[in-house]
Amino acid sequence: MIQAWRRLDLELVGWPRPRVVVPLGAAIYANFFAHHVLPDLRWVLAAAVVAVAWRTEIRFQAIRGRVRTMRAPVAFFCIGLFVWFAENIATFFGAWVYPHQKGAWSPVHLMKLSSWALLVIVTFLIVAELRRLKDRRKR
Repeated sequence: MIQAWRRLDLELVGWPRPRVVVPLGAAIYANFFAHHVLPDLRWVLAAAVVAVAWRTEIRFQAIRGRVRTMRAPVAFFCIGLFVWFAENIATFFGAWVYPHQKGAWSPVHLMKLSSWALLVIVTFLIVAELRRLKDRRKR
């Protein structure tokens, strides 16, 4: 994530305050563990991410230096989708096998896409907040 941030020269425009995103990131992280014993809140948390981050634009430098812009929730979904594709490719070639794939390969369940997207969001929140702290120290 940090390398992608550097290489794409990411810039966040309209990123919410830490008092909003830190508890949201903590709730997403807690849900990864708690959903085994408590109700799974991934869709509630995903809706909260969309509500909180919809106005946030992620600006990045694309090929040939052209600056592109994407809404944060769209970026999170796209990254999660690519990770889910990679997981399907990896299981197809036998890097690991899930129990439902023992007899014959089948696609990884679509619900894993939401898990990957939420994991990307938690990672992104951590890096964004660490960068905010770093930038604040430079001033």
